[in-house]
Amino acid sequence: MSLFFIVISFIIDGLLLFALFAMTKKVKAAEELELRQKQVASEIEDLFSSYLYEIKEENKRMEAWMSRSDIDVKGNEHIGSHWKNDERQEGHQEREHTYEPPIPAEGPETYQPSTHSKIIDMKAQGYSFNEIAKHLGKGKTETELLYKFQQKIQEKT
Repeated sequence: MSLFFIVISFIIDGLLLFALFAMTKKVKAAEELELRQKQVASEIEDLFSSYLYEIKEENKRMEAWMSRSDIDVKGNEHIGSHWKNDERQEGHQEREHTYEPPIPAEGPETYQPSTHSKIIDMKAQGYSFNEIAKHLGKGKTETELLYKFQQKIQEKT
């Protein structure tokens, strides 16, 4: 009878060890998933901060351009604190008579697909994100994000 209890005890111990290993494996997988999510969040934050930096630089260039210019937002020229109303009106009348609309470019119009559509098409053709990034001259993470954003948009519709 004691042999029976010893065998049952070993079987229960084996099942408990198996359950422990399975649980640790699931915990490790969850930790890896959490780490990957943190990496993706960090990459998104870096991407947005780089876009924000580019926008700030563009704003600084525009501000410098506007400060160099002697023309205010409405197009009125100023010298010191006086407006040159007479010259502005004469120049405005000349511009009305000499205006010519832009001439459209000759030749057939060409269609250029957007970067988003190129990424989606290439992914549908079986290219990896590395190959797509090299072909388009973009970063791997940027191509992955654009693809994932498009997937999210398609899921919502």
